[in-house]
Amino acid sequence: MHRRPHSAESPELNLVPVMNLVTILIPFLLMAAEFVSLAVIDSTLPAIGPPQPVEEEPDKPPLNLSLAITESGITVLGADSVLFPEGAPPVAEGETRPPTVPCKSGDKCTGVDDYDWEELTRILGLIKDEYPDDENVILVPDQRIKYEVIVKAMDYSREDREHKGPDGEPRLLFPFVVIAGGAIN
Repeated sequence: MHRRPHSAESPELNLVPVMNLVTILIPFLLMAAEFVSLAVIDSTLPAIGPPQPVEEEPDKPPLNLSLAITESGITVLGADSVLFPEGAPPVAEGETRPPTVPCKSGDKCTGVDDYDWEELTRILGLIKDEYPDDENVILVPDQRIKYEVIVKAMDYSREDREHKGPDGEPRLLFPFVVIAGGAIN
């Protein structure tokens, strides 16, 4: 067999247009990608230092609304006492008072959905009816409480989604949330 010699050399491939396209696409794709998604929940820290003097005496004592979040439920506190807007439940002598909003399943909440969030919002709505000018609530979570429970408590204490205001928006309850440390036992 006789071979024919190749007289024509194979043409060299021009890669410059492809490299230009890749050079333009890489920065565009990097700008379009979302690597981290952040969400912000507005909150304030408790004030440090002595309280500021008040010029005039208010008609009502300040509410100082606090929510003590423990594994047994949520206790609504106001001005150093437990608040029960519909009256305190009877307690036998020597027993401790149950939380204002106990867990759905009994003595200990097993998860985020075991807290009675609708009952918390209803009770806070009753308190808001008595103190319409107050807008602050202090969350006092126990050290074993999960972050999801704290966020849900913030959401349900800010607004009542079941009852709409005159503008059709959810009714505002206590929109300014302060997070403190160490639940009261």
